[in-house]
Amino acid sequence: MALMSKMRDNMHFILFFLLIMFVLSMTIGGLVGGADITSLLSGKRPDTVVSINGEHISYEQYTQLRQQQFETYRQQNQKEPSGYELQNLENQIYESVVRDLLIRQLAQKMNIGVTKSEIAFNIFENPPQFLKTNPNFADSSGNFDINKYHAALSDERNLRYWDVVQNYLVESLPFEKIHQEVISSVFVTDEEVKQDFIKRNQKVKVTYVFFDPNKHTVEDEQIEQKEIKKYYKENEDKYREEEKRKIRYVFFELKPTTSDSNEIKDLAETLLDSIQLGVNFASLAETYSDDPGSAAKGGDLGFFQKGTMVKPFEEASFSADIGEVVGPIFTQHGLHIIKVEDKKTEDGKEMIQARHILLKIEPSRRTSESIRDDASYFAEIAEEEGFSQAIISEKVTIDTTDFFQNSGFIPNLGMQKRMVETIFNTKIGKASKVRYIEDRGNVVYEVIEIQKERIKPLTDVESTIINIIRRDKQKELAGEVCRKFRDNLQNQDDFEMFAEQDSLAINETDFFAMSGYVRGIGRDANIIGTAFGLAMDEVSGAVAGTKGYYLIKLVEKQSFDESTFALQKMSLKFDLLETKKRTAYTNWYNNLKENADIKDFRYKFFY
Repeated sequence: MALMSKMRDNMHFILFFLLIMFVLSMTIGGLVGGADITSLLSGKRPDTVVSINGEHISYEQYTQLRQQQFETYRQQNQKEPSGYELQNLENQIYESVVRDLLIRQLAQKMNIGVTKSEIAFNIFENPPQFLKTNPNFADSSGNFDINKYHAALSDERNLRYWDVVQNYLVESLPFEKIHQEVISSVFVTDEEVKQDFIKRNQKVKVTYVFFDPNKHTVEDEQIEQKEIKKYYKENEDKYREEEKRKIRYVFFELKPTTSDSNEIKDLAETLLDSIQLGVNFASLAETYSDDPGSAAKGGDLGFFQKGTMVKPFEEASFSADIGEVVGPIFTQHGLHIIKVEDKKTEDGKEMIQARHILLKIEPSRRTSESIRDDASYFAEIAEEEGFSQAIISEKVTIDTTDFFQNSGFIPNLGMQKRMVETIFNTKIGKASKVRYIEDRGNVVYEVIEIQKERIKPLTDVESTIINIIRRDKQKELAGEVCRKFRDNLQNQDDFEMFAEQDSLAINETDFFAMSGYVRGIGRDANIIGTAFGLAMDEVSGAVAGTKGYYLIKLVEKQSFDESTFALQKMSLKFDLLETKKRTAYTNWYNNLKENADIKDFRYKFFY
């Protein structure tokens, strides 16, 4: 009875967790508690946010999913998503919608369903992982207790909650069946495990001579025009440019006004008066300081020496006596009120201990709203009368970007992925809505020019090609010297003797693994692969590395550790199998997605 009482007391938490899991794992189905997907979809409508193989998710449906995810984020992080986190969350929501609908469509096409016996088995004998890890079903050691779980199942008062689990299984089991089908053919051989162990653990040490291309000069006259044209023709794809766009924009900077500055100065004077009247400095710092590093410590900065703080702060601090309060002192960080707590000399250097109250001079809400209003008014005029007329009417400063690609970056404005997506779906001459750039201000723009996808003309890339050809010729000259040197070696001992005669430096590496980093060389696959293929004291042929040419001599190779391999073999095999399964499923899903007809219209509604 105590268990059932505890279950009833905590069941609303269980239900909440189940529903969250249901929404996160079964995005589309979770919207209606496991209803048939077809009830959510309709023909193409103006409010379609995402279209996948002809099936459409409406603005209302997508917004519900989006709001649920945002609420989960708020509960987990105790804040609103912003900046990069906001963009990342938006992408996660979109990807989950695409993934779930793609796999649902496939399950329907393959007629993959769920029987009552499968649901019963998974409820009673193989409950979902989030139930197995629920503390209400844990024993004293924290492990899943099947008896506690079955006791909860047998209580009729809990039946409505198990309906949620049943709905979850109806939605999730087809996904699991497809997943198992994809990875069912994945396996790992003992030889693969052994090679993986060797790659990670066996190490070698080599000596090498490096033949540096930079020691060879290639003049411009040695590079013929026909070579340049030949390289350009053979490598046109390297110079293919995606569509680019150019915008002009008006930026309404978010910066404090004189009134904002005066308010902070008045606050500083008020705090100084309070300190003079005997109010505890540390208490005021905890309440008012905008320095997150010291506010919780009553503004205490500890001991510091000259050269540690910004100059105005340092000069005021070192000029004050112990116990003296000075300020307000202006720096690039804001206004400071400083109290010197102690002074000492350590290693011949004067040091002081101080507390401070930092008051940042930032735009007030009133200022932020005023700047936003100015931007909104400009946007209205630009929409009604045209961007050029709005510039004349409002007498604002206009900036123009260079051409930029659909990569998320806008020159001068930085990474603005959501804005860029909208820009690349906007016609020339259409004024935008007001776009907020976090902590910087508001922007209104219009697209003024579109450069279609193209291959850069030879004139634009000729200097780059010349440098590439020059480098290739230098490297080949280094290769010729390297091969000539190698041809002169008659036995293993000649390596050191000939290098000394030619004043060539012989370098020795540390031990390195096949998957490791080689000091002085880097992660060069040719070098590392060659090193592991050599016999003891064998000198390689000329090896082309990323930096130049090398001759390598194997000087030490650790033996294969049979005992360690035997101890780790099973865990290595499991890890390798799991990695191959993940890779197989990821490749399968990426292929499914690439061959799907996916249309993303989020820019019309959310950006």
